[in-house]
Amino acid sequence: MKLDLSKEIDFYWFSGTGNTLTVVKRMRDRFEEKGFTVTLKKIEQENPLSVDCGKIIGLGVPVALQGTFPLVWDFIGSLPECSGTPVFMVDTLMAYSGGIIGPVGKILKRKGYNLLGAKEIKMPHNILVKKEIPALNAEKMENGRNKADSYVTELVEGYASWRDIPFYSDFMSVFSKQKLMWKLIRSIVPLKVDHGKCTRCRLCERLCPVNNWILNSGSNKMEWKSRCIYCMRCFSFCPVNAIHYGNKKNLQYTALKAADLVKE
Repeated sequence: MKLDLSKEIDFYWFSGTGNTLTVVKRMRDRFEEKGFTVTLKKIEQENPLSVDCGKIIGLGVPVALQGTFPLVWDFIGSLPECSGTPVFMVDTLMAYSGGIIGPVGKILKRKGYNLLGAKEIKMPHNILVKKEIPALNAEKMENGRNKADSYVTELVEGYASWRDIPFYSDFMSVFSKQKLMWKLIRSIVPLKVDHGKCTRCRLCERLCPVNNWILNSGSNKMEWKSRCIYCMRCFSFCPVNAIHYGNKKNLQYTALKAADLVKE
């Protein structure tokens, strides 16, 4: 099924350190070059029930725990039922997922969407980074952008696919869907603040998609609460490297500037 040029594309995205947004922006540019009108929408700020079934719907998300983040699952699960609305998906990952494409496709099919295609694109990893490797990261970024270009062509020409691995993908999705799992991660590897370094710029508070960071007015310190989904925005974008997790030797990684992700 070729994409209908007369229909606008609403591209819903969520991104932690910027890998997914990098791909989404690249796809938007290629779509617009082909004559489509594309609007980017932040999943964290959108009401899923307000999705316009008269448009082509795009989903851009990162892989986490072989699936994706709780707020993404909640958004997709709360989408309205639509009769034949075209939808495509792209996700970014370090190496392998297994628990996102099939399960998301099943949810959307039950809601009446027409699955156009789903693509996974490898990007530089952003967890437990121990050594800066700019040349390799630049290569991965370029390969990712090229795959995004090819994927847009596949979608426009109608030969993209949405593949599933029955049973296995459903099993793999269980981990990221369980909020208890995220609670366990928070308890084992909490994010911590070096209050000596922290300048109280509150960028972490503005970046957080789940309002997990707050400034305690009494102690004048940033506090990390219990809603964290480990998207790594706060750690990666802290301008003074005052936030850390696990071993303090873990390095920051970002694909974009903080301004691209900050909540409006």
